[in-house]
Amino acid sequence: MFKTIVVPFDGSNPSENALQYAAELAREYGAKLILVHVLLRGTSVPVMQELAEEKGFLGEVADDLVDVETIPIATVAGVAAPMEVISDETLEKFGNLLLDRAQAEAKAAKDVRKRILDGDPAKAILDCVQEEHGDLLVIGSHGVGDLKSLLLGSVSHKLIEGSKCPCLVVK
Repeated sequence: MFKTIVVPFDGSNPSENALQYAAELAREYGAKLILVHVLLRGTSVPVMQELAEEKGFLGEVADDLVDVETIPIATVAGVAAPMEVISDETLEKFGNLLLDRAQAEAKAAKDVRKRILDGDPAKAILDCVQEEHGDLLVIGSHGVGDLKSLLLGSVSHKLIEGSKCPCLVVK
């Protein structure tokens, strides 16, 4: 029934749960499992440090997450609000480490591939599903960007609305 299952992975609990469902479905149907990570642009350093610690690779990115550029992005009541800019290299390293952990957890699936994407998360994921000829998209109900999702609209919702293949949303 399913030949290619795509699962976006950001390390959040819902994406972990989606990964487990997707891996079992891939095993059951003999499907290829595509693990997708969109670079965590705009995610705060403390959130990334906490996630790296939970996943067991903080030591590998700790120095990279300390060496960030801070730029003012908005002025509120005369005070510039800072934004931390993490280098592309660090974001890619972080994403690869996350996907390495995810691949190890998806051992139920036999054919597991990884892809690092950049850009608008929903658009990048939907483009990837098209490129990979995905016939099932398994997504977590929300990810690490909850606050941003409230402001910009849920990535999960955009994926459901924009997907041309069936979607399974996992809490």
